[in-house]
Amino acid sequence: MSGDDAADGIDAVYSAAGLLDTAAASSKRSNKRGEQTRDKLIRAAVECFTEYGYTKTRVSDITHHANTAQGNFYRHFTSLDDIFLAALKPSLEELAQSRLRPDRTHGELESLIEVNTTYLQTYARNRHMLRLLREAAAASENKGFSVLWLNLRAEFVRRTEHWLRRLDAEDRLESTDLVLLAETLGCATEQMAYVHVGLADSTPRRERIEELGRALGELWYRATPFRVRGESG
Repeated sequence: MSGDDAADGIDAVYSAAGLLDTAAASSKRSNKRGEQTRDKLIRAAVECFTEYGYTKTRVSDITHHANTAQGNFYRHFTSLDDIFLAALKPSLEELAQSRLRPDRTHGELESLIEVNTTYLQTYARNRHMLRLLREAAAASENKGFSVLWLNLRAEFVRRTEHWLRRLDAEDRLESTDLVLLAETLGCATEQMAYVHVGLADSTPRRERIEELGRALGELWYRATPFRVRGESG
């Protein structure tokens, strides 16, 4: 998936959750100088949301960090939720692009370890904003954030189910409930990322991410009812 495709995809996800006002967005298009101000506000928003959390960040915090007037904020954004979505978007784009198709060259087990490790590495780079999405989903009066989180989660599970159905179509799996298995694997990955990466006091080191990725990959491999387990690793 290219960067543009990922961006378009996240906009579609925002729209599906009722969070993207395309009319308002188009009315706030600006020149190059305006775009520079907008980018500066977004960078400041990331810093403020990371420091103060979703519920405690104020517009004045963001404009102070950006060293600009509050009037400039409303030239580019309609609300705190609006700039939160803009600040969150790059993290969601990178996470979407990290979901690689498993490469079974070195066996199913090693490919699952690689895919899960790559996912956790991406999560770690974006852990503050991804953690804040869960905060917004739980605490915001805007129910669109809850819908957004559930939709993103459902898409991850859907991709996993698609992978399982492909294996099943190749007659590589014993009979099982593929929908429930996809949900179970999704829950394991989600909690591992959130608890051990998102909530960690500091960003986990590379070795820790690899350890977590291997644990997840082994869990996926053992939980998936392959007819033949001839892969090494």
